[in-house]
This record gives sequence, C-alpha cells and structure tokens, in this order.
Amino acid sequence: MTTSPADPPKGAERGGQGLKLLAVTACPTGIAHTYMAAEKLTQAAESLGHAMKVETQGSIGAENVLSDNDVRNADGIIIAADKDVDPARFVGKRLLVVGVAEGIRHPEELIGRVLSAPVYGAESGTGYGTEYAAEGDGSGGRAEGDGSGSGAGAGVRSGRSGGAGTSGSGGRSAASRTRR
Repeated sequence: MTTSPADPPKGAERGGQGLKLLAVTACPTGIAHTYMAAEKLTQAAESLGHAMKVETQGSIGAENVLSDNDVRNADGIIIAADKDVDPARFVGKRLLVVGVAEGIRHPEELIGRVLSAPVYGAESGTGYGTEYAAEGDGSGGRAEGDGSGSGAGAGVRSGRSGGAGTSGSGGRSAASRTRR
C-alpha cells in the first residue's frame, strides 16, 4: 500500500498522536490576533500530543517561516488569516483555511478538522482552480476555481466578516459560498 504526501502516517488517525502540523496566521494589522492565534494553535497541538510550527505574518513581516522541508513533512496545514496568504507552497497537502479568530477561539477543533480537509491542488496539480477547505468565521464558505489560473500571485483571503475565497491573477478564480 502506498500513501500520498497528504496522507497522515500510519497509526496517526484523527485524534491520534504524533502528527506534524503547520499553520500560518495573519491579520491585516499583524499586531495582536496574528500572535494570539499562533499561541493558541501551538498550545492546542501540544496538549493533543502533536508537533506544530506556526509562521506568523505580522506587522514586522513573516517570522518562523515554514521551510520546504517543513511543508514536505507536514500531515496538515491550517491557514488562520484575515488577509491574503499564498497557498501555492501547500500543493499536495491537506489545507484548512479559516479566519484568524477561529484560530484563537477553536484551535482544538481546527486541529481535528485539518486531517479531513481536502488536499490542495489534488485535481489539477497546479494549486489553482482546485478545491480546498476555505472557511470564514462560522459562515462555512467554500472556494472553488475553474482550473484556468496560471498560478502567479494567487492567494487565499479569509475574513472575519465571514467570506472566504481565492484571489489571483486576472480574476481567474471564482468563489462560491454556502451557509451551514
């Protein structure tokens, strides 16, 4: 039996031990919420027995930047952000996108949900025009693109106002929202 890079290691099922998780936290001002979400996610992962590395994109720029090796070895990735975060480096990985407040309020839930999140870029392998879990603060938004994107400059935007979608070059991605 072979596993894809997005599959968690054997024996590490939902709620299991020893997962390698990554997160990116960011908010428009990058002062408080970015770091609060990073701290809450890290504490929750530790209490559940998982390893978590968090990249913060704050007012002084990106800190604790995720390396290619970090991404390659990750079982799942959470983007908790209220501003654009480029997901292109996460192709082939389970990706959950939520607003930064969700990272503060419900970090344990996000950690549980990331293992069932869709694999980003699984349909076309480009990372654009693909399905991934993108959710705002409780609105349950889901973004899907049309597959025609070139890949340059695209990012994910998830806001506190509840909307989520993709933005990219030339408006090549379309967002659809559903309410839960």
